[in-house]
Amino acid sequence: MKLRSPIITLLTGAALAVALWIASMTAATSATTGYGASATQTPTAAPTVPASTSPASSPSPAAATSSPAPSETTSGGFVIPDHANYVGPVQAGGGAIAISLHDNVAIAYYCNGAAIEEWMKGVPKHGRLTLTGKNGAHAEVNYALGHARGQVHVDGFSYTFSVIAVHKPSGLYQSIAVVRGATVKAGWIVLADGREVGSIELDPNATAPKAQKAPPLNLTTLQANDGGVTITATPIDAETGSGF
Repeated sequence: MKLRSPIITLLTGAALAVALWIASMTAATSATTGYGASATQTPTAAPTVPASTSPASSPSPAAATSSPAPSETTSGGFVIPDHANYVGPVQAGGGAIAISLHDNVAIAYYCNGAAIEEWMKGVPKHGRLTLTGKNGAHAEVNYALGHARGQVHVDGFSYTFSVIAVHKPSGLYQSIAVVRGATVKAGWIVLADGREVGSIELDPNATAPKAQKAPPLNLTTLQANDGGVTITATPIDAETGSGF
């Protein structure tokens, strides 16, 4: 019994030493590899992406430059035609008006088929047309939807009109002739439906009436018979420039 006791004590000490060595090795390994119950893993921050070094894009010239203002239109967006013939009745008064435009000149004629008639002339400007004649006669005209619209002032009266563009034989006709020793001037307005409204001017120095109804105009021969005297008319035609 006495011999076994030291051996057992020796073996017990050796076993304890081995156990301590194993424990120390395990602890060292855990500390080195980062594994183990007490190890805390710190997450790695995501790499910062550097801001783009390319220069900011410049606005295109089209975007940087404002669009030019639209050009000014005439008479509500409708341009005065260069060549056109307009005829039609006025409102009230029983008369009619004809307006012919050729290039930059306009001729107008108003008559009531009796004692009142006037010739006027003007130049289109800024989408409008103002015509003037003798005895204070004048007209203001503008254009819209293919119509010539406005007012004509003759012999102390004002008449409103809205007349359409026409083609021959409709239109305006004029005659200047010597009748019974006096120079007379006649005008005819041929409406779109073929009706004629015409007056013939008497001696300008005569007392009232200064005009009377014109004789019928033959649109084939362009002639009329004034008291046995044949007078010949000339069309005032914007398309050909006749009469301007």
